[in-house]
Parts: sequence; C-alpha cells; structure tokens
Amino acid sequence: MKASVYAVIIVAIMVSAGIGAYIWSTGSFGQKSVKVVKEGDEISVWYYGYIYYGGERRIFDTNIREVAVDNTTYPKTLTYKWSGNFKPLNFTVGDGTMIKGFDEGVRGMKEGETRTIVVPPDKGYVFSWKDVKNYSLEEEVPVIQNLTLEQFQQRTGNQNPADNTVYRDKNYGWTLLVLEVKPTEDRVTVLNNPVAGQSYTPYKNVTDFKVYVESIKNGVIHVKFIIGKLPILLPDGGIIDKVWDGHFRVNYNKEVAGKTLYFVVTVISIKSSE
Repeated sequence: MKASVYAVIIVAIMVSAGIGAYIWSTGSFGQKSVKVVKEGDEISVWYYGYIYYGGERRIFDTNIREVAVDNTTYPKTLTYKWSGNFKPLNFTVGDGTMIKGFDEGVRGMKEGETRTIVVPPDKGYVFSWKDVKNYSLEEEVPVIQNLTLEQFQQRTGNQNPADNTVYRDKNYGWTLLVLEVKPTEDRVTVLNNPVAGQSYTPYKNVTDFKVYVESIKNGVIHVKFIIGKLPILLPDGGIIDKVWDGHFRVNYNKEVAGKTLYFVVTVISIKSSE
C-alpha cells in the first residue's frame, strides 16, 4: 500500500475521533495539494444512505440512478420513495441543511474521495416515543357495539351510516351491520359479523397482518392478531416493527428515526469559502 493511501486512512481515523462518527475512505490522491472539505464550503456529492433490518442492508435514500433502479443489489426500505432526481446534491457545509452526522462526516474529504459515514442515532433522525403505540396480540370485541360517528368513520371510512346497511370493518377485516343510527346522540349501534375459526385481512395488500377469530361466546368475539415477517408497513404510515410477550407495536416515527445510518458519499467538487 502506498504511503499516500496510508495517509488517507490516518486522516479518516483522526477525523472520526474528533466528530464522534465512524468513517472509512477510498481513493489515492498522490502527493499534490488538494482541496479538503471544511465548514462554509459549498460541495457537490453523490450518495446513498442505508440502514439495517435484521442484518439486511436497505437503502432509504439516494441520488444515484444505478442504486435506485437496482433492487437486487440495493434492496429498499419500506418507505423508500422514487424521487426521479438523480442530480448531484449541493449544499454548504455547516449551514444546517443536512443532518448533523452527515454534515460532520463529509468534513476532511477531498475531491474524488468516497467515504462511508456511520451516523449514530443522536446525530441522525430523532425518535419520539410519543409516536409509538403498543397493542395486545389478543383482544375481545363485543358482538354488538355502540360507536360514535367518528369511531364508525374510522372503522369503515363512511361518514353517513344508515340503518340496515353492511360495511367492511377496516380494523378487523370482517363485515358489520348497522342496527341503528342516532345522530343526535352521536351513536351508531353495529353488529360485528365474523365467522369463528376464520382469518381476516384488515388491510388490503398487507398479507403479513391478519385477524384470527378464535371463538364467539356470550356476545364476545375473541380475536388474535397474527403477525408475519417484520417490518410491516400499514396504510396509515405506521410500521409494525416489534413483537414481544403477547404484544406488538406500531411505530409512527420515520423509518430511519432512532437508527444508525450509513452513507456512502463521493465528493464531486468543493467550492472553498475562502
């Protein structure tokens, strides 16, 4: 290995020790003087970012077309969105545009250098426990229920229920019959109508989340939620990402929140602030 390459590695280690982020770099720059990214510089970069799910790398963001279109080599996160914007990312280092770990990680890079930046959760995206809801894997539902109009709308998506009409229950996947509507009392009385021993899929196209009706006894429906491979993206944006001790949780934080982030960054150009 050439002395210049050893120098690059030593610089990377020194920078990482100073900013609290783990980084490693590639590229040989010889002995000539080159620009180094510092605060206030305007830089242009190619990048892709990923997180790990159960040991599998998943891409959550990129401005590189080859990475975006290749789902075999670069599998994507549940909430990855195709931006169609495959242009270099331009920003001023230190202006607060980027998350702290990314901003700090590019400092000390040279033009043409590729670096992997490891951003710890406290320098990435904030995780809020207020945006996490825990549920039991087992539940009891009355056969006959009194719902408010708002609850009925949440369960069926319909704002104007009518007596003796049948709707699909979005919470459980079975059908329910409207027995009586009392708008002045803000009350809708419904008859839940599942079949014992049958499984239902509450969310269309979400096959890893099912409701199994164990029994119907004494006017009570006993259900169990069957959860398959995690993570599971729900239509409302929540992600089922944990199952434990008879419970599961739905996480409404950003998919990358609270996670260690990995960015592979290549510096295209540096416009010095001096």
